[in-house]
This record gives sequence, structure tokens and C-alpha cells, in this order.
Amino acid sequence: MSGRHTSAAPARYWLRSGLLTLLERGCGLVFAFGTAALLLRHLSKPGFAAWGLFLIAGYFVEMGRAGLIQNGLVRHLAIYRDRKGHYAAISTASLLLNIVFSLACALLLWSGAGWLSRTFNAPAIEQILPVYVWINFAMIPFTHFNFIQQANLEFRGVFWSTFCYRGMLFAWVLWCVLSERPVELYDLAMAMLAGAVLGVACSWLFARRHLLHARRVDGYWLKKLAGYGKYVLGTNLSTMFYKNIDKLSLGHLLGPAAFAVYDAAGKVTQMIETPSFSIAQVVFPKSAGYEGSDNREGVKRLYERSVAAILAIILPFVALVLLFAEPIIHLFAGAAYMESAPVMRLTALFGLFMPFAVQFGTILDSTGKPAVNFLYTLFTAALNLALSWLFVLKYGLFGAAFATLTAYTVSFVLMQRYLFRHFGISALNAIACLPGVYRSLWLLLREKRQQELATGEVSRITPEKPANLNP
Repeated sequence: MSGRHTSAAPARYWLRSGLLTLLERGCGLVFAFGTAALLLRHLSKPGFAAWGLFLIAGYFVEMGRAGLIQNGLVRHLAIYRDRKGHYAAISTASLLLNIVFSLACALLLWSGAGWLSRTFNAPAIEQILPVYVWINFAMIPFTHFNFIQQANLEFRGVFWSTFCYRGMLFAWVLWCVLSERPVELYDLAMAMLAGAVLGVACSWLFARRHLLHARRVDGYWLKKLAGYGKYVLGTNLSTMFYKNIDKLSLGHLLGPAAFAVYDAAGKVTQMIETPSFSIAQVVFPKSAGYEGSDNREGVKRLYERSVAAILAIILPFVALVLLFAEPIIHLFAGAAYMESAPVMRLTALFGLFMPFAVQFGTILDSTGKPAVNFLYTLFTAALNLALSWLFVLKYGLFGAAFATLTAYTVSFVLMQRYLFRHFGISALNAIACLPGVYRSLWLLLREKRQQELATGEVSRITPEKPANLNP
């Protein structure tokens, strides 16, 4: 009986945690998708481009914060979860690191607004970017509470705080559309700030029982977390760079209208990437114990199965985009953005590489090799920058997509070579697991259906209890 319980516990973890993180990513994506669909119809192309730049600047800040703070905090709290002294010292050091990072970002946002406005010919960005300074400060407790929940294998608060944060902006845009109120960029930024504040309160409600801080900052843990996080910080910023350099190159070289058209295609294909990051968030705390070559088999199995699970979800979406690009763009963005459809077919292929790249980073970070992950990601970013600059000037919108697709392909080959040499991991094994994933999913659904039918049949044939006729 105990053996059955032990084997069931990991399954429950993966099912429950995977579902919650997928829901968290999914609800954020649905709100972002819905917001973008409304804005594409109620903002001019220059206005939508300015809002896109605002979001990219914010994503750079948050990806940098996650890189510097999240993996180091989650990894070490997972290791020292039962030792209160270390747990408290790690939490306090991480919080201070978060505050220092936010102050540095606030300075960059204030000073960089004018440069972004001039570089991308988007004057509106100079008016709304300072609002992100305050969002940036609200994200200190928001992320701290969520990271601590993740370290304790608790994902409910992460879901609900994200629901509040992303949902507030969508609700505001929807209200403006329904009430025929003009959609203003400054109001959008303020709605995002309100969502962040509401998300902080929600995250605290779930994280409070896991909060434990020391009265003094431990210099050892501050140095250790910063030393670990600096590589993941570089990796995340490089990832953001190579994922957005195609849009940024178009905006700088061809203007905000080209940026808006390309970004419309990108908003759709972002849906394909959601399972990659959702499962990575679950994989990381479970793989944090795999150190060195003694656990090659465990790392190999974790990578190949997680990649197969992500691919199983992604492939149907890729097929839909390839087959129905035109109606999807027309439904999502409207007739003004129909030129995005052919580009979207190319950007959809990015999603095929994403599971391999994301899980590559997850495995390397969790096994104590963030520097290697950083170097590979930095190389991909530099390659994409060079190719984007060349291809955009020659091929325009298609050049940006071709550049990113080429960079992803080269990076995929190099990453798989490293994984095979150090962990014995093969991409072909992950692909070979796909039929098993689909078979397991089919059996699970069939079993669930049979249980429902059996329950209904039992309810139907069970006679009702006769009424008591005695006085």
C-alpha cells in the first residue's frame, strides 16, 4: 500500500502542478491574445507599435528579474526547505536582490524612454514608459511571493495572481470597446499597474504561510544567489533579444507599421510557445536535485519525456496555423493585417524548436550549469541579430522570419550536440516518445469516459429507496 502511495505522489504532482502552470500561462496568454485582438482594431498601426514596444520593454525587465532571482531562489529553497535558518536567509537575500534590480531598471526606464522614441519613431512610448517604473516596483512583492510558492511546489497563487494581473488590462480594454470610449495608451498602462497591485494582494494570500525571512541580510547567500543568477539573467535577456530582434529590426529599418504587421503574426504564434514555458516551470524544481554526471539517466529521461509532452500539445496548433493562416489572421486582427498571414506560417515553425531550447535551458540551469546555457543563448541572439539586419534589408517582413528560423535551426543543432555528449540525450528519442504520449492521453480520456458512463448507468438502475409509510 505504501508503495502504491509513493508511486502515485509524483503522478499527482505532475498532473496538478502541470495543469495549474498550464492554466496560469494559458490564462495570461488568453488575456494577452484577447487584448491584442481588440487593440488591433481600435489603435492605429503606429499606436499598436508603440504599445508593442512598451510590452517588450516590460518583458525585458521581467525576464531579467526572473533570471536573476527565480531559478536561484527556487533551487536553493527547494534544497533547504526543511532548514528554517537557511530558508529565511535565502528568502531575505533574494528579496534584497529583487529590490536592487528594480531600482536599476527604474533608472534605465526613465533614461531610455527618449532613446526608444527616437530609434523606433514612436513618440507615444516616451509618455507611457515611465508608468512601467511603478509597475516594476509592484512586481517586487508580486514575483517574490510567486517564486516562494513555486519553491514550495504550490502553484495556486501563481495562477490567481497572474489572472488578476493580466485580466485587469483585458477587462479595461473590453470596457472601453463596449462603452465606445476611446482607447488611450496611457490608460492601458495604468490598467496594467492596477492589475499588478491586485495581483500582489492575491499572491500574498497564498504565499503567506511559506514566508519566512531573516532579520539581517546574509552576505554569503546574497553573493551566492547573485553569482548563480547573473548567468540566468544573461540567458533570459539574450533569449528576449533573439526572440524580439526580428520585430525590433523591422521597426528600426522599416518603421512602426512594419513592426505592427509582424507583431500581429507573432501574437498568434505565441500561443504555440505556452506549453514549453508551462512545463519548464514544473520541471525545474523537480530537476534541481540532478547534479553532475551521476544522474545522467534521470536528466535524460526528464528531458526527453518533457519535450515529447510539449511537442504533443504544440503540433496540432502548428498544423492549424499552417493550414488556416488567412482566416486566423482575419478573425484575430482584421482585414488591415492580412499581409501578416504568410509571415505567420513561417513564425509558427519557431514553435517546433521551442520545446528543445526551453528544456535545454531548464536542465542546464537546474543541474548547476547556467553559464553554459548563457553562452549558447548569447550565441543565438548574436546570430539572429546579424541575420535579421541582413535579411530585413533584402526581404522585408519575410527576411525577419527567415533570419529567426535560421538562427533557431543552427542553435538547435549545437544544443543537441552538447546534450548528447554530456547527458546522452537524443532529440530523436524525444520524438519517438510522441506516439506513447498520444496513446497515454487517449487511454486517459477513454478511461475517464468509461467511468462517467459506468457512474451514470449505476445511478440509472439503482432503485429508489421506498418511502416510509409507517406513521
